Order: sequence, then C-alpha cells, then structure tokens
Amino acid sequence: MHIFISHDVDWPRSGPGIEHILARSDRFDEATLQRVRNEHFNPYHGIPFVLDIEKEFQLRSTFFFRPTYDDSQRVDVYEDEIKDLRKNGWEVGLHINDAESLDSITREKETLEAVAGSKVLGTRVHYLRIAQERLPLLHKAGFLYDSSLTYSRDRFDLRNTGYLIEKDGLVIFPITFMDAYLFSYSHLNEENVIRFMVSNLVDAQKSGAKFATILWHDNAILMRGGRVYRELLEKLVDMDQVALVRGIDAFHLATSNPPGAN
Repeated sequence: MHIFISHDVDWPRSGPGIEHILARSDRFDEATLQRVRNEHFNPYHGIPFVLDIEKEFQLRSTFFFRPTYDDSQRVDVYEDEIKDLRKNGWEVGLHINDAESLDSITREKETLEAVAGSKVLGTRVHYLRIAQERLPLLHKAGFLYDSSLTYSRDRFDLRNTGYLIEKDGLVIFPITFMDAYLFSYSHLNEENVIRFMVSNLVDAQKSGAKFATILWHDNAILMRGGRVYRELLEKLVDMDQVALVRGIDAFHLATSNPPGAN
C-alpha cells in the first residue's frame, strides 16, 4: 500500500490573529498560548513543524497552497517556503478557491506557478467544493491529479481508498482520512485516533487497497488532536509493506499499474 501524505495550507503566513487564537484557547497547551500572548507567535503556521517531523522519517509529502487567502493576502507571502519545499523534495500543489470555471482555475494555477517557479500538477479544492461535472476542467487546466473527493465524513469508508481515473486521464485520489473530520464528525481524540486509522488501513490493505490518502492540515500541528502527527507517522512507517509518498508519486504509481489495479 502507498499512502499519499498531504497538507492543506488554509491560512495566510500571518495566521488568523491573536484574538481568534485566544478565543479558541482550548485547542492549545499553555506553553503555546504563552508564546501567543508574549511573542505574538502564530501557532497556525505549522509548515516548519511538519517539515521537522517528516525529516525525521526521511519523508516527503505534498502541500496544497491557496493562491489568495481570506484576508486577500496572496500566496506570495509563502514564496520563500514554497521554493524551499520544492528545492528539498516536497511537492507543491494548488488548493483551488474557485473551481467553477476553466478561467478561474487556470488563473489560480498560474498565480501559484509564478511563485513556485515551476508547473503545478496536483490539486485539491478548498472545502472540497467541486461538482462532478467540473472535474474535466482540472485536466483541461493542466492538472494530472486531484484529491477533493470523499464519500464519507463520519466513518471509515473503503471507497475512500484507491484511486479513480476519469475518461480524460485525470487521476483522483479520494481522501481516506482528514484530521478535521476525524476529530469532529467521527468524534475521535488523541487517545484513539491513531489506533482507529492504523486499524482501518490494515483492514483496507487486507481488502486489496493499494492506495490511501491522508490530509493533515499544517495549522493543526500544534493543536490538540493534530499534534499527534509525529506519532502517526511513526506507526505508519512501521506498517508492513507500506510506503509514504507525495501526490505526484502516487499519480505515477497509479498510472503505471495495469487497468483496474486500485
């Protein structure tokens, strides 16, 4: 089984602001909150922490960046980090804000590519808001794969493993596990979430699933629940016959397999 590890960068580099963070103080430990109060520390900027963890396991994953954030900041605020990610082997994908038209998708793709200095080949739509009939637009815009599909939010669903190939060749990797869904819809916690994920991945592997996709938001890496990411990776790398990969790696693996091998 290959597990596609991904992160959506939903917030601008400056984060949501101190008032927003302190209003949600139950999400963080006291040491983090002290840094927020005393140093104006932004705990939502989790990219450096994710990288430190993944380097421990010699892992490279995929980060999806929005071209424009809710406060109108452009992805340029992440330019240095995006270039460092690419230089050191991580993949940068597009977190699409507006997937309603080819023009909007192409415009957003070009915005990120101008910052990254390279083609962007993978995508995930923000809030997973894309209708089935809009999927061909992604391929027309030049994307090779998408990961915006999920069949169930509140439980493990075997349909969220593997991959699909559209008629035009676009490869779709359904989201098997998303941190936000695990801690909300599935009502899991730090004590049982890893056991839940690993157990279901083992069952999926036994059922013949060759791929699984995990979405772990960078802004959650210091939050209760999200901070178990390191422990999760430790368990995943210990699984038999499992490899952790980027989205583009999953694409190449999927398209080199015989038809129907998912």
